[in-house]
Amino acid sequence: MFQVTGRYALLITCAITGFASYADEVAVPHSIVVITSDQFPLSGITVSGDTPPYQLFNLDAVDHIEQRFGKNLPADEDKALALMKQRIAAVGQNQLNKELREAYQALILSMKYGLDRYPAVVFDQQVIVYGVTDLYAATKRYRHWLKETQEVVADD
Repeated sequence: MFQVTGRYALLITCAITGFASYADEVAVPHSIVVITSDQFPLSGITVSGDTPPYQLFNLDAVDHIEQRFGKNLPADEDKALALMKQRIAAVGQNQLNKELREAYQALILSMKYGLDRYPAVVFDQQVIVYGVTDLYAATKRYRHWLKETQEVVADD
């Protein structure tokens, strides 16, 4: 039987620990962008303490703003315009502009990543998991994919 003692045991322990933490580090995405809608709410965000921070973008956000400002407008165009101006003034033009920029971000990112459906979870701006609204499950799929691709590269 082979027995490791002394310096070699420490060296082997450090090497194993180092490799394990490196593998874990690689499996943790640096960025997560979630693009979804009201129809597909995000879940699985509190299942695991190791889920990295994420950004959530809702494709329905623009509609929400339109509904909020366009609700119960009178048929008369002048009265409707006056009421819209009041609503915008109540919120503030800067605040409305900020809300609109954030709302359109889901569409902008969808085009940037070339998404053809949603929900979509984008890891590290390059790996996309479609059809999953559970962030924990999507992260697990990403890690599995990453492990598989690393094994293929290592086998080459």
